[in-house]
Amino acid sequence: MATMALMPLLAAAPARAADCTLEALHWLQGTWRNTAIDSPGEERWVILPGGALAGSAWEAGKDGAPRFVEALSLALHGGHVTLRLRHFDGTLSRAWEDKTVPVTFVASRCGPGDVVFDGQGANAGEHITYARSKDRLSFVGEFIHKGKAHRVDLEMSRAGD
Repeated sequence: MATMALMPLLAAAPARAADCTLEALHWLQGTWRNTAIDSPGEERWVILPGGALAGSAWEAGKDGAPRFVEALSLALHGGHVTLRLRHFDGTLSRAWEDKTVPVTFVASRCGPGDVVFDGQGANAGEHITYARSKDRLSFVGEFIHKGKAHRVDLEMSRAGD
């Protein structure tokens, strides 16, 4: 009887990291253009033959010059869905992070149209959230820069890819 009473609660519980699979995150695939910021930018995800995802992103200044470029990888590492990324300045002449270790986040919660990644190592305490609703993708980054909280909110729309 008690088990039957808990069934609706368990069904409504958010999906945990154990429920995350690469296939469950294929909804990220596509080209997404920034819509709520002053400078143009884009994030693009493709599904690789083995099911992992590769991504890239860029943002330009108001003058049209590239501000930064980002390379992203979403794959299984150690049995966990892992987001790895690296940033470069707009000319690709300077990496923002350590040259030998990518920035790493591990999926901590997955839903049918959203995922939360938790920072690892030097990025512990940071979080990245993606959420998709139809042709809209939101990105929320909760970062720590020089000991201070820094939040990045992006709203993107699907580009005609």
